[in-house]
Amino acid sequence: MLKINLSKIISMVLHWQFAFFLLIIIVCSVLEFSDLKTLLRYDRSLIESGQWFRLITANFVHLNTPHLLLNMSSVCLVMLFFSRHISLSQWVMLILMSCLFVSVGLYVLNPAVKTYVGLSGVLHGLFIVGAVKEIKHFPVSGWLLLAAFVVKLSWEQLVGAVPGSAAMVNGVVLVESHLYGAIAGGVFLVLQSLFNGKKK
Repeated sequence: MLKINLSKIISMVLHWQFAFFLLIIIVCSVLEFSDLKTLLRYDRSLIESGQWFRLITANFVHLNTPHLLLNMSSVCLVMLFFSRHISLSQWVMLILMSCLFVSVGLYVLNPAVKTYVGLSGVLHGLFIVGAVKEIKHFPVSGWLLLAAFVVKLSWEQLVGAVPGSAAMVNGVVLVESHLYGAIAGGVFLVLQSLFNGKKK
């Protein structure tokens, strides 16, 4: 029994998707303890001056260590439960799309937001895709996850941040970023469905 479990663990670790999420955790952790956070964060004035790379990099730096730990625990959940649901190239595409939806969404629709950091918006895109893909393998848990996420997003848009979340990260929670990330996940699923339809 131990050998079977060990072989499954080794197989999972060596899987490209799993390794990719481990890399994200490592990169975000290294950035947290470096002096690069202010150079990479979303800064509206600097983006307007031409530093467009911040639209991507802002999602991989965090406000503080508790903020990092909260987001990295969510990355671990995606890695453990959803990583094999789509290919590595699709995960890369989804993450880049989610980064752009979050940052461009804030830039266009929330001009009052001057700075932003964190992966939570992107994670909402990953969870939406992961939950929908989960339905194909485990319908009950997949539908429950998707329903819980829809409820969470609805609460945030109608009421505000989930109670206690701002205190956990010791900062303001931009729930708009969660919505934009979730929309990115939805758009990804639609595009994937259209592409697969044409392919067939």
